[in-house]
Amino acid sequence: MQSIEIQMLPCNESTNIVEMEHIANIVNRVYAASEGSLWIPGAFRTTAAEVAELTNSGEIAVAQSMGQIVGCVRVRQVDKETGEFGMLAVDDKYQGTGVGRELIRFAEQKCQKEQFRKMQLELLVPQEGSHPDKVILGNWYSRIGYQPIHTETIDASFPRLAEMLAIPCNFIVFQKELR
Repeated sequence: MQSIEIQMLPCNESTNIVEMEHIANIVNRVYAASEGSLWIPGAFRTTAAEVAELTNSGEIAVAQSMGQIVGCVRVRQVDKETGEFGMLAVDDKYQGTGVGRELIRFAEQKCQKEQFRKMQLELLVPQEGSHPDKVILGNWYSRIGYQPIHTETIDASFPRLAEMLAIPCNFIVFQKELR
């Protein structure tokens, strides 16, 4: 595998429509594959416009191989002591190669440098029953040090996304102490 470089996407890249669409496509493909049954047909997790907005806000980090974006993660501040990562996505050809883990490590290190004590993430899960991909992800997050701390409804936090769900879902909020 080629070497991977991870960096925050410069804010001025938000005007690069081709790049914003590429990132949105990676996110949408990954989420469609892992969460497809949770969403109404034709729903997309994000848009190029939303990725541009997040990039302009300095919240998007990308993994690149040979100049090509192969993964991304959103990194943001939740409160004075907590950072969060989300929209973690790795292009199909690079899944299983450690790019996702490196994106998380990058997000954690960025938040540590900013003096955050905790890191969190939200895992979308069905309110009733379980979803095989979500069980695998929850177990993986636990193995890398994240623990579930509470459950939230998606409606309150992300009403736009809640409207696109095929079934009622919640977020399990995971946190990890940063050292």
